Amino acid sequence: MKKSIKTVIATIALVSVFGLSACGNSKSNPETKSLYTQGLEVVQLMTEIIKTEEYINTIATDSLKPIIQEIADGDYSTPKAVYSISASDKELVKLTEFNGFDNIPDNLKPFISSKLHNSLINMINNRGGIEDVAVAGICSAGKTFVNENISGNILYLYTYDDAVPIAVAFTTGDDNSVSANGVFVMNDEFSCNSAEEIKDCFSYITVEVKEVER
Repeated sequence: MKKSIKTVIATIALVSVFGLSACGNSKSNPETKSLYTQGLEVVQLMTEIIKTEEYINTIATDSLKPIIQEIADGDYSTPKAVYSISASDKELVKLTEFNGFDNIPDNLKPFISSKLHNSLINMINNRGGIEDVAVAGICSAGKTFVNENISGNILYLYTYDDAVPIAVAFTTGDDNSVSANGVFVMNDEFSCNSAEEIKDCFSYITVEVKEVER
């Protein structure tokens, strides 16, 4: 068991060091693509990753490959529903040992807020065990783009009838830049058939959940 855990941890470290989450850069006219569409492009990239045998054979351990194959067998062509998930900094800070943002330098607050925002789905995956965390890291993907209309960090959850849900976290940066980072929601106990079910899954903090119009 110890050897297996060390192998998984080493795999995650390798993904982090070499940037194998397949993050790409793209800039687009903010009027032509919505966050929904940008998120779909991240989903498409992720589905290409899990179906690329050369990548999976290189980065995944033998114990993880069957899990990834099961994910790859899903139908990601059309989402059943898409939900936006957001939380205030006051709520996000509950995920840490901070007493609040008051004692944090102002220039660091946006950075920490983005980190905590991206950790929302990691919190769900962590409940499923180390293999779920490892698979989610290996199969993640991202991109950057320009959007003048986004007002703050937000997460889109893409749900499917016959596939694993995918969460895409949008975080804002300088000059209207937006980073979109996608991850599979591996925890089978995560219920996402409605906005209320999603809210209930975040037991530690209060989140706002809305269905996204397409």
